[in-house]
Amino acid sequence: MDDHALRVEDVSVRFGGILAVDAVSMTVRKGDRWAVIGPNGAGKTTLFRAISGEVYPTRGSIRLHGADVTRAPPYRRARRGLGRTYQVTNLFPDLTVEENVLIAANGCGRTRFRCWWPVRMTGELGQRVDGALGQVGLSQRRRHHVQELSHGEQRQVELALALAGRPRILLLDEPAAGLAASERATMRQLIEDLPRDLTIVLIEHDMQLALDLVEQVVCLDNGKTIAAGTPDQIRANEQVQMVYLRSD
Repeated sequence: MDDHALRVEDVSVRFGGILAVDAVSMTVRKGDRWAVIGPNGAGKTTLFRAISGEVYPTRGSIRLHGADVTRAPPYRRARRGLGRTYQVTNLFPDLTVEENVLIAANGCGRTRFRCWWPVRMTGELGQRVDGALGQVGLSQRRRHHVQELSHGEQRQVELALALAGRPRILLLDEPAAGLAASERATMRQLIEDLPRDLTIVLIEHDMQLALDLVEQVVCLDNGKTIAAGTPDQIRANEQVQMVYLRSD
């Protein structure tokens, strides 16, 4: 039985004359926590877009829990347990926290989604919403409109949207982007406290934050893998150090 949640094999993504991702490979076991790091423009988010199905690889293959999803649309990957957040928060500001999460939970449910049909917080939907809000520490803020929340709390709502789908593998694209120090500490703790059977791959520009949360790291530069290993190995890697010194 395949014990790998994600296999990225020799994946390249080309946009015209630009090779945004160049022959990247990752093999992530179930329950592992990985980070993809690198300077701006390294190809990190493009790699995530290829994994989630927003773009298709020019070359290579992607497998989720043993199934080849290289050419599968995003909704099929979501049905196989893939969830993700985005670098830029995109919520419904005029709706409450609970309503935002309810939309996400309903979209991932077994019943057909009808935007004109009343949705009630009952049964499995209610459990999904309650569970996601509890995981991100927003149960007491559920009746507040999103526009009333701080930026850090809105990032927590976005994490709740992803968790409402009950993913088996979660892609986090710079979850601490734009957060103040106290908010970053909160987000770090929330990620650290997520269930250990949930496979996590995160992008984070803050190398120190990323390395504190994961067991394995891939560092990209100009679309290529320049280093891979444990956090300690990455910290000691001279090429990684040079990339980050150059980007400062």
